[in-house]
Amino acid sequence: MTTNLYIFNPEHDLALANYSDFYQAPLSARTFAKDLALLPIWFSENPTEILVNEKIDSELPSCFLRLLPNNINIVTKPSSSINKIIPWGWNPAVRQNLSTLGISKTLLPTQNDLDKIKQLSHRAFASEAMLFLKDTIHNANFPNPAVSLNTLEDINLFTKRYDEIVLKAPFSGSGKGLYWNKGALTESLNGWCKRTIAKQGCVMGEQALHKIQDFAMEFYSDQNGQISFSGYSLFQTDDAGIYKSNRLLSDSDIETELQNYISIDLIYRIKTQLLTFFGKTITSNYNGYFGVDMFIFIDSNGIFCLNPAVEINMRMTMGMVARLFYDRFVETGKQGLFTIEHALHTDEILHKNKLQSTQSPLKITNQKIQSGYLSLCPINENTHYSVSVIIQ
Repeated sequence: MTTNLYIFNPEHDLALANYSDFYQAPLSARTFAKDLALLPIWFSENPTEILVNEKIDSELPSCFLRLLPNNINIVTKPSSSINKIIPWGWNPAVRQNLSTLGISKTLLPTQNDLDKIKQLSHRAFASEAMLFLKDTIHNANFPNPAVSLNTLEDINLFTKRYDEIVLKAPFSGSGKGLYWNKGALTESLNGWCKRTIAKQGCVMGEQALHKIQDFAMEFYSDQNGQISFSGYSLFQTDDAGIYKSNRLLSDSDIETELQNYISIDLIYRIKTQLLTFFGKTITSNYNGYFGVDMFIFIDSNGIFCLNPAVEINMRMTMGMVARLFYDRFVETGKQGLFTIEHALHTDEILHKNKLQSTQSPLKITNQKIQSGYLSLCPINENTHYSVSVIIQ
């Protein structure tokens, strides 16, 4: 029997920017990875092994067993039956770690594969997608694509083009490495720009827009580079652009929500053109899910408009996890919320988990959630990060 090996390495964006075999993520990222190490059990294909850095002592909660198949194994070292590896994202550090665990090179990406993934993960690729959409979908009033700013002089000139701008590190994700600015650069932002240019070659700049609603289109690239649409993600971020939660809805319900602002015809045309674009630009170097973040905004005339290529995440995304979780485990027609939370103090997450479990008891019928609260990873007194769902 052959088996898939899943790895939750959410530090992927940082590791890709560093691009070293021996990258060490900051403590916060390592804690996040540890606390949510079992997240792949909800989107894996079976039979499955989930690779964790530390042995999970306790058994899976009984509610997990009522929803999940029984051929999932949690391991600290992969078995010999592994025939495919599916990390959150591929980068040199995760490849090196797997190599030290004895994984055959035939199951690992080549250097050329990693170089291609890095190229596709640069924010300039989203800018390229935006240019393609502007050229192929006319009269849609898309904003100008982000531009590459290679010097401080370029950045200072760019600040004069718009009342407010957003500056972004080329390799970053989930709302990290974003800075909003009005007028001349502050001293601290000037320093950040210098460091980012030195490390990553440039800073990406774009006009700041009055955002109303975030969403994403999720896609899948198979081993032959064939691209397919995998669903929508309707999500929320905080004021700094950091991911917080996903609405749990069917794809058709998300389309209905989006039609409050823009036409369904435009949504379909964007989807079609993105499939064409990715078919030309993504090859067999990348196999897996990836997402295109978008948002609806109000322009200066009070008209709802769409930014169809804010960023492209060439990796698994929380939006795709939410999409797959809803489709697999939630009763048809129900709605809910998929949320990530962080607590500074020990016991805080554990206390909240117990409270919500009591207030919103889980109801499961035929391996589908009808209502209630569920933490998607085990929680103990040392947990600082959690991911949970609540179904109404």
